[in-house]
Amino acid sequence: MFELARDSTVPLVDQICERVTQLVRHGQLPAGVRLPSIRKLARQVGASPFTVVDAYDRLVARGVIESRAGRGFFVMRRPPSAPLAAIEALPDLGSDALALAQLCLTQRADVIPAGSGFLPENWLLEAAPGGVLARLVRGRRTQPWLPCEPQGLSELREQIASRLVQNGIAAGPANIVTTYGASQAFDLLARILLAPGDAVLVEDPGYFVLFEQLRAHHVRLIPVPRHADGPDLEALEAACRAHRPRAFFMQTLLHNPTGSSADAAHCHRILSLAEQYGFAVVEDDVYGDLHEGPAVRLAQIDGLRHVIYVGSYTKLIGPALRVGYVAAEGALVMQLIERKVLTVLSGSTLLECFVSEVLDGGRYKKHVEQLRLRLARMRRDARAGLESAGIEFDSAPGEGIFLWGRVPDAVPVDGLARRARDHSILLARGALFSAAESCNQWLRFNVAHSASPPLVEFLRESLRAA
Repeated sequence: MFELARDSTVPLVDQICERVTQLVRHGQLPAGVRLPSIRKLARQVGASPFTVVDAYDRLVARGVIESRAGRGFFVMRRPPSAPLAAIEALPDLGSDALALAQLCLTQRADVIPAGSGFLPENWLLEAAPGGVLARLVRGRRTQPWLPCEPQGLSELREQIASRLVQNGIAAGPANIVTTYGASQAFDLLARILLAPGDAVLVEDPGYFVLFEQLRAHHVRLIPVPRHADGPDLEALEAACRAHRPRAFFMQTLLHNPTGSSADAAHCHRILSLAEQYGFAVVEDDVYGDLHEGPAVRLAQIDGLRHVIYVGSYTKLIGPALRVGYVAAEGALVMQLIERKVLTVLSGSTLLECFVSEVLDGGRYKKHVEQLRLRLARMRRDARAGLESAGIEFDSAPGEGIFLWGRVPDAVPVDGLARRARDHSILLARGALFSAAESCNQWLRFNVAHSASPPLVEFLRESLRAA
């Protein structure tokens, strides 16, 4: 098919990716054609199968090829279709933030989801193969079509509690309530903790869907600047003195959208302020399993006295598995169960059994380890490509799914995002992630989707033109 340059400083994986991309771009590998199997290509180019696996993974993530279960790898078909509808043309989306959320949830093969919060489909299938459902039907577990106890499937709560203890968080099954993802957890907590007019601290930048959820409860959002080592402590203390907040919503590890993690000193100071001023800290840890090495979580230090801990398996196992949870002290658990019953009666036994089966036997642990390796590789590739196009990044490399990049001042980001949609590229504007309506020159990038050559070329041409 092609030869590799053994004396080149370019890694073999990168050479394979570049050669296949060029063959596709110039029509020598037409859309829909099947690529050689992993072993066959390894023999042809004189590389190890592991090198080819790595290259194929990257090409799938970049949208150059696709993986078809049991059939192999094929050049991606890009059927002619209308570009993404402009947000302004959609009459019922309510706000730019809701529009972005809905577009991220809309799966289209012809769109490059650079601003999405979800991982590629083929990365997730390994954690939840189709055989899991068959095992549920014939296995020893609770029958998945029966009602689920309102607090959550007992065996799943036991597994979650065991994992929390491994992370140094003192929690038992009785401290845990399952939810339909982290989003329902935030909504239930807002209904219990907050009243209209309450001051609520949020990180800036921070999770844009959370902002919309809190605004729906008619509270006052007080933005606290987020830095690479955590929230700005001086600004946090000043906000506490001025507003006497009811709660602080924050991400300790692998912050969305910056990818940074708070250090231990910041965590201790935040908890000290929570005790001094009497506010609850809602710790959002939906990406924490992707953190490499030892980590410090607020709930680990606090013991659930001031911290309410929120986790989810939706991001890492699959978007369709709306299974999250809250870990909290006993009195709040009872309130959460009551509110959950009044809103949705109970969770889904089927979904919770599915997650329980994935967690059992070490499959999830191996899956997360593989995700870390893939994300590290894609982060390097995506950052290099985006920097070559003119996007600026802080010196800290960060971890996890997201890159937070700055667009030069001469480039109007709103117009850039609109033009991107005309090219079937989804960009996430930084302004949506700011409760203070700042971050106007920033974009959030999903590293798994942002090494795509068409994306890099679009940005390079757009920024050069500006």
